[in-house]
Amino acid sequence: QVEFTIDTPRVTLAPREEVSAENAAQILQLAGKPCRHNEQCIFSDPQSEIIAIIAIDSNALATIKGRWGSRALFTSPLLDMRHCEESCLTIDASDKVCYLRLFKDGLQRAEAYEIGCIEDVLYYTREWLGNADTPIYIKGERSIAKLLNKYYKQVICE
Repeated sequence: QVEFTIDTPRVTLAPREEVSAENAAQILQLAGKPCRHNEQCIFSDPQSEIIAIIAIDSNALATIKGRWGSRALFTSPLLDMRHCEESCLTIDASDKVCYLRLFKDGLQRAEAYEIGCIEDVLYYTREWLGNADTPIYIKGERSIAKLLNKYYKQVICE
């Protein structure tokens, strides 16, 4: 098996019992992230409790499937459930995407956003937390942790 992590804001999560090959694209559309004309819908491990439904470029998918066939598995950073036993916000940031997950007695909310600058992450964090004193775990850009430290007391860079 070869696992591919797809770094895109065009992803959503859904419970296993709600996802099938027939309705995955519809779920992505209902989440406001429909596949574009050059994209196809894929999803992560269908045996998991929570499944990531992902829009991927059709040519990239064809290349992956051509090389690895059914051995190709897909995942998303949005599925990272570290700290899921805590009440906290986790943020993973790449160059163009940030993945936010809010936990309180389990996963409450998860979203991937396209970002143009680190201030975009501050905007989404404030939208999700307001001024709440919730621990924030950040993986990725250290500059984001530095910025959030100006507004929140418990910012932990991983």
